[in-house]
Amino acid sequence: MDKYESSIQQDLGNIDNTLRKLASLPCLEVFGLDNRMLDRATELALRGIALKPFDHAMLAGVVVRASTLWDAGERTISFCETDGDLQPWDKYGNTKPPLRDAFNEAHVWVYGDFTLTQPQRKSDFE
Repeated sequence: MDKYESSIQQDLGNIDNTLRKLASLPCLEVFGLDNRMLDRATELALRGIALKPFDHAMLAGVVVRASTLWDAGERTISFCETDGDLQPWDKYGNTKPPLRDAFNEAHVWVYGDFTLTQPQRKSDFE
């Protein structure tokens, strides 16, 4: 148990370096929430679309940034989400219309894992 705890403490001690390395990758963009995202988070909270404050912020950041990318001509925008609270389907595969609609309006296909395979992207999804 001591080795396990020590390993966790070491990983936590390196978290700043790990985040810096991730932020420096050319395929990853780290951004802070802007006023549009914060306004959207409030809107989502008032509409009851996401239950937790962090989920409001996360969802708002994703859909606002995706909309900005779409407007700039980017296509095939995806979001990988393993947290069931932000997946647009429940544990039985049934859609959650408010979440599905928020992602669809922003042209975001949501994957349930980081392999980008499930659910399979529909060929006509825009």
